[in-house]
Amino acid sequence: MEKETKLSAETVKALLNEDINREDFQFVLQQLLDAWRPILEEELKLSESAERLVAVAEKQPHSCEDEQLLADRLFAPLATADVALRTLTPQAREALGPIDQWQWCLRKILCCLRFGWLLSRSRTFPVSVYYLYRYWLCIRRLFQNDPTGRQPTPEERADFRKLTAGFAEVFRPWLVQEAKAMDHSMELADGAVSGQVDCHSGGDAAEALFEKFLTVDNARLLMGAEIFEKLSKDPRFWLCRCWCICAFRFGWCLGRSRSLIDLVRCLVAYFRCLRRCFQPLVCELTDPIGCVAEEVNTDLKALVVAVKGTATGGGFLRYVLEWSRDGIAWHASDFHYPPIPPGGGTQGNSPVAGGLLAYFDTTARDEGAYTIRLTVYGVQGTTCVRTITFSLFKQDVRILGFDGAFTLDTTAYDPAAMFVETVPALCTRPSGIHEISFGECLSIWGSAFVGGCEGRKIKRYLIDYKPGFETDPTTGGWINIWKVEYNTVWQYRDMNMRKDTSVLTASWVTDCVVPVPFPPYCLMNVPEARLSPSCWQTHVSTCGLSGLVTLRLVVEDTGGTLYYDTQKVWIDNKPICAMIRIDAVPRCADIRVSAFATPPDCAVPWNLPLSGIAWDEYIDPALPLTRPNDNFDFYWVKVSKQGGTEVQIPVSWSMGTPCFFGTNRVGDPGTSCTPCDPANPLPAAVFGTLAQFDLRAIDPLCSASVGYPVPADLLLPRGECCVYVFKLRVQDRTYTPGGPHWREALWPVRICNDLKPA
Repeated sequence: MEKETKLSAETVKALLNEDINREDFQFVLQQLLDAWRPILEEELKLSESAERLVAVAEKQPHSCEDEQLLADRLFAPLATADVALRTLTPQAREALGPIDQWQWCLRKILCCLRFGWLLSRSRTFPVSVYYLYRYWLCIRRLFQNDPTGRQPTPEERADFRKLTAGFAEVFRPWLVQEAKAMDHSMELADGAVSGQVDCHSGGDAAEALFEKFLTVDNARLLMGAEIFEKLSKDPRFWLCRCWCICAFRFGWCLGRSRSLIDLVRCLVAYFRCLRRCFQPLVCELTDPIGCVAEEVNTDLKALVVAVKGTATGGGFLRYVLEWSRDGIAWHASDFHYPPIPPGGGTQGNSPVAGGLLAYFDTTARDEGAYTIRLTVYGVQGTTCVRTITFSLFKQDVRILGFDGAFTLDTTAYDPAAMFVETVPALCTRPSGIHEISFGECLSIWGSAFVGGCEGRKIKRYLIDYKPGFETDPTTGGWINIWKVEYNTVWQYRDMNMRKDTSVLTASWVTDCVVPVPFPPYCLMNVPEARLSPSCWQTHVSTCGLSGLVTLRLVVEDTGGTLYYDTQKVWIDNKPICAMIRIDAVPRCADIRVSAFATPPDCAVPWNLPLSGIAWDEYIDPALPLTRPNDNFDFYWVKVSKQGGTEVQIPVSWSMGTPCFFGTNRVGDPGTSCTPCDPANPLPAAVFGTLAQFDLRAIDPLCSASVGYPVPADLLLPRGECCVYVFKLRVQDRTYTPGGPHWREALWPVRICNDLKPA
């Protein structure tokens, strides 16, 4: 936390010698001491007797009016013409003119002094609003339009409600920052031990809020629209506004003083503040300059660059920031003015001296050179303009997709983000959003870019992997799978920059750099000049690389700085097993319909059991057997006659409705990481029931009873025999360049419809 600088006695002396008349300062200080002395003497006298102190306390219960009266006693001497003139420089007195022309300003300064002092004593926000109300009454009383002793008019009530809302908007960011400070208790503890945090820390932050509060709109609400319109045409009105801000800060400072030495420091700051009010417009830009990296601002939810400098001076009205890429077209968009939050706005309404002018929102801006222009406007139409140029350094290092899948359940910056898909409802399986698994040769998409500053650009990028889920990219154990080096001028062409959503698994290939529209169509070919999309082959063995892994993208710039992104992903290269058979007969044997049509009644199913294995191995049996570790999708069974139409048959029935897909595994091949052989199943293989084929489907007389449409070329007249082929297909939901993993198996038989003709 930044430590506030306090003025030492030597500094006070130096300031008096340099730009404050010593006699004037001592005169004002003496008036202040003369006002405070009786109060201090009364308190000292009360301290002589505890009995008397208790008696006085009992007779004088605390009253809000006591505070108001005390404020008057303290500050009334400072609001006299003689004292007020002593606080000003000769140039300021000349600018203001005869005092009878700005007597209203002098009375206003007393209200401002009182408000600053009272607000420093506030313990809660409701109490602060009460003090604001008394300040509002004080200002209105100057112009004989205060509602004291009567009910406020609807217009007056609306003015104060709006004023209070503006007051809350100014103080809310400060209170939010104070609350956020509690989230950094460890840092604060270390700061207290090291001396970086002490009794002065952050003490000036609240004082700066006065400048943010006394905007043009709030000034109109304070004194009423009619009075404001009349006075605001007078240049002295704006000088008085600045004077009032100084009085706010002076009153606040005195309210927090603990000694007469503190009082002196407050008065020095008051004199210095008043001198700024009567200076010409001052504008200066100090930041950004050189190569500047954008930063994340959590309050604004944006990538930003801080614009710092000075926009102040006598008659200050407002300031505006603009940006340009060419010095010709200027844009006033993309700036967030204080207070932060909420940011936004179209201009700065409060003077800034060597501080934050705004945040430049670079979220949607490209890298490279920018010029910022500051224009400060004065009440008399004067302006002050300054510019500053910097280079915006951007980094975009993200893994965004695999094989055309780009949907993440959270942001790509979340190490735990998952690539997800909507698994559709199928038969009894409900729809759901689940993580995806990938396999075979993976195309990895994303961005691997750093640049925007001269001499600071990408040098190389690498892609590594590590088994399991890893959130820290700086740990050991990573295995490199891809590397792209940038060396030549051809490689640094914009077409080779991996921006936005580019293929990261790319390799250097020859490129034609001087094409012509006639033979030989290319006058110059350069090797390793263009990045061509490729993929990372993960299927390198029987099971390949299967399991949960974390990919790491590493980008190194020419200065040696490393940038990282990680992304967890499930890889599945395990085999699928598909086996089908009819236990009743061997392969290619005859099946007689009469053996299953018992009785040969069209109202009763003639079921032929189809056995087999529909199996997809779990990716990692040691982890929870849920998606995507269990990424089995479905199986189906089809039947065709002599190469004719394939008819998908029901796998199950639910309340009279057929389901043509099996969504659960059937059987077990008894193998692991070994493709099964349908012609030679292992002794350990377990077969289950895939479906029941209703032989009524092939009988011309009974096919209409099966509950699903049957094409004519599947029918087998009674008294005839023909070859039928049963086909099983099993597939998972793994994303590969060729679609999901799948396997098929066939079981041919000869069916004879030996039923008697009707």
